[in-house]
Amino acid sequence: MNPAPRVNVCPAHTAPALFDAVFVADPYPAYAALREEGRVRRVTLPGGVEAWLMTRYDDCRRAFLDTTSFSKDMAGSWTAFQEQRVPLTGDVVIGMGDSMLVSDPPRHTRLRALVAKGFTPRRIEALAPAVEQAAARLLDGLLSRTGELAGRADLTAEFAALLPMEIIRQMLDVPAEDGERLRRAVEAVMSNDEESREAAMAAFHEVHGYLAELVRRKRVEGGDDLTVALIEARDSRDRLSEQELVSMLALLLSAGHETTVNLLGSSVLALLRHPGQLALLRREPERWPDAIEEVLRWDGPVQNALWRFTRVPVQVGEVTIPAGEAVALSVAAADRDAERFFDPETFDITRGERAHLAFGHGIHHCLGAPLARLEARIAVPLVFARLPALALAGEPAYRPSTVSRALSSLPVTFVAP
Repeated sequence: MNPAPRVNVCPAHTAPALFDAVFVADPYPAYAALREEGRVRRVTLPGGVEAWLMTRYDDCRRAFLDTTSFSKDMAGSWTAFQEQRVPLTGDVVIGMGDSMLVSDPPRHTRLRALVAKGFTPRRIEALAPAVEQAAARLLDGLLSRTGELAGRADLTAEFAALLPMEIIRQMLDVPAEDGERLRRAVEAVMSNDEESREAAMAAFHEVHGYLAELVRRKRVEGGDDLTVALIEARDSRDRLSEQELVSMLALLLSAGHETTVNLLGSSVLALLRHPGQLALLRREPERWPDAIEEVLRWDGPVQNALWRFTRVPVQVGEVTIPAGEAVALSVAAADRDAERFFDPETFDITRGERAHLAFGHGIHHCLGAPLARLEARIAVPLVFARLPALALAGEPAYRPSTVSRALSSLPVTFVAP
């Protein structure tokens, strides 16, 4: 009998070593150090979840594609979760739905095909006028302020956090009065520190309960919205079950909101900090799509793609990750890997690079990526066109998260009319 493979287990970093306030403000030096240290590292995330963190581009890309060695089925593949040894932080709660996010083929293939019938390029492109109108309305509100508020704003709370929810709300036909409630619930689910554990679970149930009622209502009312499109989506006799519908809507709501909020804020901030790049865009506005792609690579909306679980022992360099372990793919680290990108720390909109992993890769590539790109392509240029002399008015703040790269505050000034 052959001996079992030797498992080289690195000691886990404690949470403060990687996820303290300095890291939250700028995680990239720590990610660079991890890339230099080795190809994979065992870490303890805030709230106590232990996982393996991959930080190099080639390793992350390979793991995205390897559905033989890695599973997305948390309940079926994560030993610690099965043994109830995992704290229910937000990043774990995200994986507790019944959507394609946490499914493997052939179930994932079935769900993705059904959902794609309602999430078509035509439906996304048709949203362009709504995005422009909603963005202009929000900016008009900022421009109309008087007194002490004139010429000042927090672009995260008063623009970036509002626009994506308005669009996804319209797509799903959620009443306007419920948009803010759902936005706050989604943000609570995405939190993952120990203090917010109970709030994350409560918000998870709130979102799913609300969407279950929405599905019941839309079955009766019908319509031309995404909710009805998913209800009606079928392949031969197959269609989404009630639970699959609710979980899919929850995924679209949370991912469609969170990812785009982060992309909008990071795009504005990157260009404010790189005035030469902004000047180039003013001279050559046809470069805006390239600018958005460079933001996605350089400071994208997702830090770590969650979760993969090893089906078998996986060898990464000199380290063997045992079967049944959680693995996070650090797209934030991978997209600044000098082995793949020339001068990766430099923000350069002329780079023309499309190989970043900001939206994942392979069969789990983000279905909502075209929507996020559409909103950023329209809204970010509008911010700079409508807010004269836009400038930072203090240091931006970030929301602690091991999943998202999420600005919690982006204070700016501009010339009031």
